[in-house]
Amino acid sequence: MRYPRLRYHNERGGLSASDAVLLCFYLPHPNEWIAPAVIRAVELFRERIKPYQFTWNDTGDGQAEPLDEASWDRTRRKTLEAEPGGSGSLRLVGEDPGVDDLLVDYRGLSPVPLPWPERKDDVCVLYLRLPTEYLEERGPEHVHSLARELAAELPFSSGYVDFVLCSSSLHAVPALELVRPRYPGVHLTSSGATMYVGIRVEGVHWMNFLGQPVLGELGGVSSLRERLALPGISLQEMSGDRVLITLGAQPEVGEVEADRRLAPYRALARVLEPVLYQRKSMFGRRVPEELLRWDRRFLE
Repeated sequence: MRYPRLRYHNERGGLSASDAVLLCFYLPHPNEWIAPAVIRAVELFRERIKPYQFTWNDTGDGQAEPLDEASWDRTRRKTLEAEPGGSGSLRLVGEDPGVDDLLVDYRGLSPVPLPWPERKDDVCVLYLRLPTEYLEERGPEHVHSLARELAAELPFSSGYVDFVLCSSSLHAVPALELVRPRYPGVHLTSSGATMYVGIRVEGVHWMNFLGQPVLGELGGVSSLRERLALPGISLQEMSGDRVLITLGAQPEVGEVEADRRLAPYRALARVLEPVLYQRKSMFGRRVPEELLRWDRRFLE
């Protein structure tokens, strides 16, 4: 299957939004608990996607250095040895550090929850971005298998895999016009990891990973299996009281036969509605109504 190429260039000509394949996991535990699992997942990801390779290592001080074995070892140790109360974050980028290139963005927090009221819902996040060509070249079965292998390592509360439109927050509204209304299956998301989704669920996707406490709020696996016994929806139980819900054989953009192909998305949205994340006002700025409506498109 070929996927649309979605590009939004800002007023200065810079690329501010692009299509991509995204694997994203929300981890409601402090970095010192989960860092070994995150490092295993990142190393596995780097190995499995070859010959795609990361080029740069963001050292966290506004600088980047070439990603070689010594550079990775320093970052690996920094993440694993971060003290409680510190950050174990890491960021690896491709040759071109833009919204259309490879990206690993891990935001590790400690403690979780944070002590500040305005950030009490923040959790650790692992954000893994691939170019759309990867999905087209390797196929959805490979991506599905890769995601399951990574998820097996991670103590997530939720996570997802999908064909998405990644955008800077500043240009999200104009970027939305690339997919509205032609591609109702395409999720509009950020260009990097965002911690404030917390223990909610960031939308409905091709692959939907649910763990605790989200799974418990929905009545557990047996309840989901009963409510989602529909064509095009598969449930796979995972160890550690977790589940994977897959909609169809590959990510859907919704352009052709949208009603039929997106019916599983609407069914899952109705089930997940109590735990779906809703964008919040940030730094005193209201969330544009267009974004809120797009997030709820499967419920309308």
